[in-house]
Amino acid sequence: MYPMISRDLAIVFILFALCSCASLPALFLPTISDERLEAFVAQEAQQILRVSGNSHKADRYKFYLAKFPRDDILGLSFGEHRIFISHELTRRARVQSGSLWLFRHTLAHEIAHDALEHAKNEQMASLNAVRQSNGRIKGGDLGLPLFISFRNYSPAAELAADETAMEYWKAIGWDCGIWIGLLKGFVDQGYIGDPDHPLNERLTQAMRICESNS
Repeated sequence: MYPMISRDLAIVFILFALCSCASLPALFLPTISDERLEAFVAQEAQQILRVSGNSHKADRYKFYLAKFPRDDILGLSFGEHRIFISHELTRRARVQSGSLWLFRHTLAHEIAHDALEHAKNEQMASLNAVRQSNGRIKGGDLGLPLFISFRNYSPAAELAADETAMEYWKAIGWDCGIWIGLLKGFVDQGYIGDPDHPLNERLTQAMRICESNS
């Protein structure tokens, strides 16, 4: 049974994406140095990287604790094995089981985007967040300057990242029912995603993958 998560965490999910020069935006993102949390992220990431297509590149990955101006942004990947994870989500994940699974979902999804080279192939960088409207997230929400522009990953890329991330979960031995529980929780609250991140499609795919793995 998937542990209950608080409503404020349930609002922090749906996946968005942003496009930019692969290196420039990372220079401006606000980050926090916390050795204890950084070690926690590295430990969790190693579990995923060991079963990923990039296991031989695990030592190249850099993980950063981001302090986004908006509290509901979870993480993003800019390609080149650089992944930013919300400091607040990481802090909660270290002490709360519900947050831990949301954190693991986010981390696996971002690593999947990187392993699939979506940033390189689509000139995009992945962003995780929840919006209360269909408007796209702006650079200022991340702490980025106005001259950096964005565009979403395609729905196909998001579904591909989900599918690959779920393969990681299976290889590690994590219950895909937890993944589905996360998505169902958002659906039950009336959130359906947006045209680029259709939650119902993602849930349908997750249920199909989970059933085939059983």
